[in-house]
Amino acid sequence: MVRRCSKKLARCSSPDWASLPEELLVLVLRRLIQLSDYIRFGAVCKPWHAAADLQKDHRRRELVHKPELPMLLIPPPAKTAEEADYHCRRLYSVTRRKVLNLELRVPYPRRCCGSSHGWLATENEADAGITLLNPFSGKSFRFPKVSLDQYIKPTMRHKFSYELHILKVVLSHDPALMPNNDFVVVAIFDMMRSLAYIKPGDNKWTYIPPIIMSSLTDAIYHLGKFYVVDVYSGIFCVDISSFRKPRVEVVAPRTPTKANKAYIVKSRGEDLLLVQRFLEWRGKPRRWVTSCFKIFKVLGLGGGSSGAGSSAAASDGQIVERVEIHSLDDDTLFLGDNYSLSVSASDYPGCRPNCIYYTDDCIDDNPYGSQDKGIYCLLDRRFAPHYRAKTEEKYFHLPRPIWIVPTLLP
Repeated sequence: MVRRCSKKLARCSSPDWASLPEELLVLVLRRLIQLSDYIRFGAVCKPWHAAADLQKDHRRRELVHKPELPMLLIPPPAKTAEEADYHCRRLYSVTRRKVLNLELRVPYPRRCCGSSHGWLATENEADAGITLLNPFSGKSFRFPKVSLDQYIKPTMRHKFSYELHILKVVLSHDPALMPNNDFVVVAIFDMMRSLAYIKPGDNKWTYIPPIIMSSLTDAIYHLGKFYVVDVYSGIFCVDISSFRKPRVEVVAPRTPTKANKAYIVKSRGEDLLLVQRFLEWRGKPRRWVTSCFKIFKVLGLGGGSSGAGSSAAASDGQIVERVEIHSLDDDTLFLGDNYSLSVSASDYPGCRPNCIYYTDDCIDDNPYGSQDKGIYCLLDRRFAPHYRAKTEEKYFHLPRPIWIVPTLLP
């Protein structure tokens, strides 16, 4: 009797997972929080992949209203430079502190000069053209070279290499969700750190002269316009929607304080956040290291609340205010070479609220950076122990890690 029961239990402990009813699979899929779990779910077997494929539209609609948690795109481990696979990348989850068993192919030698909506921006060494690549689907777009600025003296141009040419690339929309390729690519480039933009199908970039705005460090698409920020925390609005020439407005004038980097991020409440990052030259060997962050809420752009602080009148009479805040509450920021992101920490177990996750994005003599990365806690204004993937110990001059938002395969 005991033997019969044990055999029956053994049969029950080995169910046919591929034969689970579709209704049950759908219930499981809709409870998966992280997109990486969704992708791995579809890789189990053909029936599970089919169920995940049918639910993609539902998942995409969810992602429009709730940003996906970004992950670090990191090089693979290698004991020697000869063993390193320069075309392979892996995803590292900072909330789980583990490397996912998922390999992605990325071109090399190219520095990733941007990550936006799950797409990587790389600059081709051969012709300095920009390529947008979705490492999850393999789809790509090629754009022409962003020319060196005419305001730079010819004697200075020898200092430029393709690795240093483009500071950052951001997109207005996810190209995978725009069937008519109705999206815009914005690039911050050159020593003057000025702005250029292009649309798919255009044969050249449109340039905004640096005499209008320069020393730019970040850009974001918000309410149908691009908002860009410079190292003095000046904020500019660039409207390219209905004008033959771009219309540029000063939203907030420059301040006397110069930050090493400044970022502009959309919060969950539709306000824009201005984040200043300050670096110090220290350590052995000497290198640039993040010392602190300051955060300001930009009020008056629509959808925001009121407040008090330094203010400026935009050209249309709108009053814009920058108010320093000392807490993000439940929000978490992800800053670096990526499109600056804000997520709700409570939506993702293991994500630290009221913190800034940051990666090295300092352009200096070493374009691959000093690996300055970590977590800055606003509660006590301290740095948490740096997150480290076990595979990050040796890079052998590989590109530095960059935040990327996992996307669904088409």
